[in-house]
Formats: sequence, C-alpha cells, structure tokens
Amino acid sequence: MLNIILKIIVVPIVLILASNLLPGVYFPYLYQPIVTGVVLAIVGHLLEWALLKKGAFWVTLGIDFVISAIFLYTFAYFYQDAYITVWGTVLTSAVLTAIEFLVHLWLIGSGRARKEPSI
Repeated sequence: MLNIILKIIVVPIVLILASNLLPGVYFPYLYQPIVTGVVLAIVGHLLEWALLKKGAFWVTLGIDFVISAIFLYTFAYFYQDAYITVWGTVLTSAVLTAIEFLVHLWLIGSGRARKEPSI
C-alpha cells in the first residue's frame, strides 16, 4: 500500500519538474502532469503486482520504461496545448525508471514483492 501512495505523489512531481526543466516536455496546465502521473502510478503499481519478483527485476524495469514512454507520449496528445518530444519522453521515462529501480530494490529486499502462490 505504501508503494502506490509513494508513486501517486512522486510520479506527478517528476512530470511537473520535467515540464518546467526539460525543453521537450510541456504541460501548460497543472492538472495535466498530475492526471498523467496518477495514471502512470496506477499502471506501474499494477505492473509491479503482476510481474515483479526476484528473477524478473530487469525485465520489469524494461517494461516500466516502455510503458512510461508510451503513456507519456500518448497522453500529451490528449491535452490542449501540451506536447512532448521523443527525446523528452526518453529522458522523463529514464528518470521515472531510475526511481522505479530504487523502489523495486526496496520491494524485493523487504519481501513485499509478489510471491509465487503456494498451493
């Protein structure tokens, strides 16, 4: 539960910072990176729940990067006056994936990552 709360806070903050600091990322209205960030946080949490386990660490990170990039690039077209370049998408997704790297290490190290069901 702590993981999803952390993501819902951190991912929108990263998108707001990216919009203000990176030339290829622009969300003119504050709600745009917040909504996009919350959706990405929920999708990322579901992805971790479905895939994250000790042997799938790097695969899960790779999928996180790809999903983040697809969502970011796609969502920008649904918002009025927002845009994101391919380079802006790659940089922002890389920052999000670096954060996910730390979260995944914590989840696996603490034993909170999904376990194989016991029958």
